[in-house]
Amino acid sequence: MSHGEGTGIAFFYHPDFAGYDFGANHPFRGDRFDSFIRSLEERFPDVFGRLDLRTPERASDELLLLAHTRSYLERVDSLEKRRGFLSLDTQVLPGSVEAARLVVGASVAGARAALADSLAAGFGGLHHAGPNYGEGFCIFNDVAVAAATVLEDGLERVLILDTDAHQGNGTMDIFYEDSRVLFISLHQDPRTLYPGRGFVYEIGAGKGKGFTANIPMPMLAGWPLYEMAMDEIVDPLIQGFKPQLIIRNGGGDPLYTDILTNLGLDLDSLTRLNRRIAGRAKELNVPLLDIFLSGYGPYVTEGWLAIIRGLLDEPMELSIPEKMKRISGREQAMMHESMRRTLDELMLLLKPFWNVFQ
Repeated sequence: MSHGEGTGIAFFYHPDFAGYDFGANHPFRGDRFDSFIRSLEERFPDVFGRLDLRTPERASDELLLLAHTRSYLERVDSLEKRRGFLSLDTQVLPGSVEAARLVVGASVAGARAALADSLAAGFGGLHHAGPNYGEGFCIFNDVAVAAATVLEDGLERVLILDTDAHQGNGTMDIFYEDSRVLFISLHQDPRTLYPGRGFVYEIGAGKGKGFTANIPMPMLAGWPLYEMAMDEIVDPLIQGFKPQLIIRNGGGDPLYTDILTNLGLDLDSLTRLNRRIAGRAKELNVPLLDIFLSGYGPYVTEGWLAIIRGLLDEPMELSIPEKMKRISGREQAMMHESMRRTLDELMLLLKPFWNVFQ
């Protein structure tokens, strides 16, 4: 199924990603990857033709140790042998560790491909795994390993832009004291959603103080509030930080139909968010790796297609039959006000570290 290297945008996929599966009745099943690839190829062959499907290699211990402790790797292996649990929602089933290593390998290869060709994409975003813990369906943190790898390779500034509905607590913890990584997360208000992290006041520590920016979004937040966050926080920070690589991670779970979250983006808004990030990277000539893997419920593939549509700026007919809940003018005004307060508070906290907010 590969089109041979060099003919399109590198997209990293391995059939063994299917092993990243948490069992029947769990919201994260391993068939999602293949379903997406098949759907893209059948429904949008021209768009599929723009991708150069590449097969990643599994991540070695050496790579994983850039983000995780050795004792954690040993714990994961022993849990897999007895089908143990990393957390209440994350059981380590046979085959899942190997699949997790492949996902990490894919994101590392994706970061290097983006640096070589200016754009790469793939499946990834296991952002709840921290230095010595795994949770939230995440065994190893591919986003963090990819960023740490390119820093080892000699880069000095990497931006991780996490637009998943759930805040990337693992990624944040790994780089919390590191000024080489600017971590920005737009996520549902942590008072209303797992992992309950990512408050505005969490801005980094030590050398990394000012290099973490959490933007909690009100429940049911739609495109206008995301646009405010992009205009007032994300764009200025990109301008101030001057990243040498942007890693955007986050799947389809900001969609209004997601069964685990309560945000209000529709397919067009999800496309718009990705188009905007990809457009900004292109404008500033910054390589971009775009990875996605989350989304829960019946419309995972549709959400991912909306991401690809934005990333590649392609016209693709997408739709979801479920109607969106109507939000009254009064509710909208309250959400806008709450967003305004969040952004003002964040700017105040970041001001000492960034002259873009002076």
